[in-house]
Amino acid sequence: MKKETKILILDPMYGEYAHIFENVTGSQIIRHFLNKENNFVVGIQQLQESIQKTAPDIVVLVNPNSPTGQFHETESYLTLVTMFPQILFVIDETYIDYVQGAKSLELEATKKENLIAIKSMSKAYALSGARVAYMVAHKKIIEKLIAFFPPWSVSLLGQIAWVEALKDPLYYQKKYQETHELRKEMEELLQKKSTIKVYPWVANFVLIELLSNTLSAKTIVKNLRKNNIFIRNCSSMGTSLGDKFLRLAVKDKKTNKALLDALWNELL
Repeated sequence: MKKETKILILDPMYGEYAHIFENVTGSQIIRHFLNKENNFVVGIQQLQESIQKTAPDIVVLVNPNSPTGQFHETESYLTLVTMFPQILFVIDETYIDYVQGAKSLELEATKKENLIAIKSMSKAYALSGARVAYMVAHKKIIEKLIAFFPPWSVSLLGQIAWVEALKDPLYYQKKYQETHELRKEMEELLQKKSTIKVYPWVANFVLIELLSNTLSAKTIVKNLRKNNIFIRNCSSMGTSLGDKFLRLAVKDKKTNKALLDALWNELL
């Protein structure tokens, strides 16, 4: 990837993408800002206008997005892919399994010469330690990228874990439903606190905004870590988030209670 390559990303979005493009490849970053007043929803019309105005070489999207938890219907993204055939679209679908009835773009990626669908199995399949992920793309794209891939990109143990996980879709569907129920329960409890705002989401985490001037995401993360409770300070995931946004992972009922009990003490 050349330094003059222009890459459009969402803001906020996974901080790792901005880090790689800015600090590793040295590419030009174009940020398409999402508004908290609109719950960080991706407006397709606005995104289209942003692409037309900036003319990027690559557009990177996360769907559902992190840390916002917003999901956008994939048909709209596919429309953009068709509308701009000269631009490479990379769509990260790591959390898409949590969206009931969602249509993945994996199949379309095998047909389109300007679309890559990527997915980590660390979230929806609980394989974070195995470091398993995959990419789906047209043969022509794969032929260009294959020279840059390490010979053993996924370990043998990771491959075995991957295959075994895919053998039991009913188990994971049950777990997704359980996560939705636990997430809803967490949301209802969080909404009782007037010092925070809870944003709507579809994945296995919750995004909250600290409304009080006296509250600091950095400080809360540091204090909870002392009790072996780990939450995400979202400051590295968007230039507009500052020190006011936290992402809370949805765990089992006992762990969720421990998290909320500790968080209440910080939000007093």
